Amino acid sequence: MPPPSDDRSSLEAARERLYAPSAPAAVPEHAAPDNAPHALPHAWENPVMKKTLHPHIRLAGLFFSGALLFFLVALGVAAYFLYFGGNSVSVNNVDVQMQGPTSIAGGDTMPLSLAITNKNPTALQNAQLEVDFPPGTRSADNLLQDYPRYTENLGTVAPGTTVTRTIRAVIFGAEGQQLTIPVSVTFGAQGSNATFVKKTSYALAISSAPLSVSVNAPMEAVSGQPLPLSFTVRSNASSPIENVVASMTLPFGYTLASSSVPVSGSSFMLGTLAPGESRTVELAGTLVATDGAARAFNVSVGTASAPSSSAIAISYMTQSAPITVAAPFIETTYAVNGDSSGNAVVAPGSTVVVSLNYLNTLATAVTNASISVQISGDAVDYNSVKSTTGFYQSTTHTITFDSGTSPALSSLSPGASGAGSFTFNTVPASAGAKVPLITFTTSISGTRVGQANVPEQVTASSVASTKVVAMPSLAEATLHANGPFKNTGPIPPAPGTATTYTIEWRAAASGTALAGASVSATLPSYVTYTGQTSGAGSFSYDPNTRMVTWTAGDLTEGGTTVGDFQVSLLPSTSQKGSAPALTSPATLSAFDRYTQTNVTATADPATTETPGDPGYTATKAPVQ
Repeated sequence: MPPPSDDRSSLEAARERLYAPSAPAAVPEHAAPDNAPHALPHAWENPVMKKTLHPHIRLAGLFFSGALLFFLVALGVAAYFLYFGGNSVSVNNVDVQMQGPTSIAGGDTMPLSLAITNKNPTALQNAQLEVDFPPGTRSADNLLQDYPRYTENLGTVAPGTTVTRTIRAVIFGAEGQQLTIPVSVTFGAQGSNATFVKKTSYALAISSAPLSVSVNAPMEAVSGQPLPLSFTVRSNASSPIENVVASMTLPFGYTLASSSVPVSGSSFMLGTLAPGESRTVELAGTLVATDGAARAFNVSVGTASAPSSSAIAISYMTQSAPITVAAPFIETTYAVNGDSSGNAVVAPGSTVVVSLNYLNTLATAVTNASISVQISGDAVDYNSVKSTTGFYQSTTHTITFDSGTSPALSSLSPGASGAGSFTFNTVPASAGAKVPLITFTTSISGTRVGQANVPEQVTASSVASTKVVAMPSLAEATLHANGPFKNTGPIPPAPGTATTYTIEWRAAASGTALAGASVSATLPSYVTYTGQTSGAGSFSYDPNTRMVTWTAGDLTEGGTTVGDFQVSLLPSTSQKGSAPALTSPATLSAFDRYTQTNVTATADPATTETPGDPGYTATKAPVQ
């Protein structure tokens, strides 16, 4: 290359061009082509990023837009095939129509017709029909068989096909009860693992029950007081119902004393009821609970599987009667001969003094109060009843305390108390009272101010009793010619010569059972115990105390037991002309199971007098 035309350096030439005021731009020797950029980039611009960023962002956006478009197209295609395609299926296209009665009498047979129509363009695979019945439903073919549900595999249901079924079941329920019977059809579809369920239900009302029960009970009861109640079972059927059974659930604290129909466990067997026939069961008992406690009596009625069964096999109806325990508005307590424990025991042939104490438990006053006490029992001598604070009506055996006899009863303020008294005699033990029990039945009435600030009549009743000891009896007899033993020796007895006798003890429980009956007596020094015994129980002899003891054991109510033992008499000349005693007075002791008390009886000493022997005369007893 030739050298430049001048000797200036390139730097100086550039400086001249830069500062020349209007010099034309010189093109450098190695200038870039005319299509190159004419301006340099700013310092903050990155030439590399400027060249590469925008193309990458445009590619990602295009990819995302394409993917979204593909997803929407696929979703549309799937929706089309699901709802409009040739293989689509929907539960909305399965129609279940049901026909049957909207109400039936409990215990009647319900026919239910079902029509299942497949409106899908594809078949229903493995279709399963299920109908759930209310609890207690029975089979129409066998009333003793539970029928909780109906299930059937319908198999394949082709498009446009209708499957019909008629189901029969015996439905039970209370009168007016509304029932819902769920129905479901479960199926699958070809080419799908999904399980589809079509659900619906059928509404049914119970118009009446073949057997109905109503309970008649007070809303309030006083703890420990008599609580009468009753329930009535009625047949509403058009034909006789056999083996009718009523079952009662008694609340805690209730004790059943008696019923008009025999009870087996907690069930009452009522037999056969004709159409429209009813049976009433009356109950008597007591309920013990704290004041304010809530209790309920539940009575269920149905039929048993056999005439001898007391268990309900088919239940038709259950009725409940709630009761609230309340305090008596006038509380009464008795003291018999000073004993207010409630376990007083009196003796036959004795005078009984009864004190009646009363207390107003209400927060308001009670006016015109009247308390009547009726005395009952075979052990009472009704001609001996007397009262200084009440009036005794002999025709009804009732003593009445009211404002006429006790002025304090005209108005009893809250918490006020009072007392009355009466006396009577019990019949002697020889009279033989059949039931050794004396009962005091109290009836109370008065007027109080009610919750609506108006006077209202209030009543209450209570029962108290006292037991009469049924005194046992003990008899003795002396035998020589008769009896279980062979006796020897002279009759009449002679001094210096031994004569044997049989002593017989006879113990009897006159009215109640006795436990652990025992008889004992001591022998005089001139009498010897031979050891010969006979009869019930066992005998023992203590030579130190010379006591003979007969352990007779238990005696049943009204029962008698006999024991015999033999003694030998060696009389002395000092006993000439007398009939010597062979034993001391005998004493019977036992435990009275009825009164839970110890009782005793005595018998005169046994002597040489033997009136039970044949040909006996008074001259054969004295020592000769």
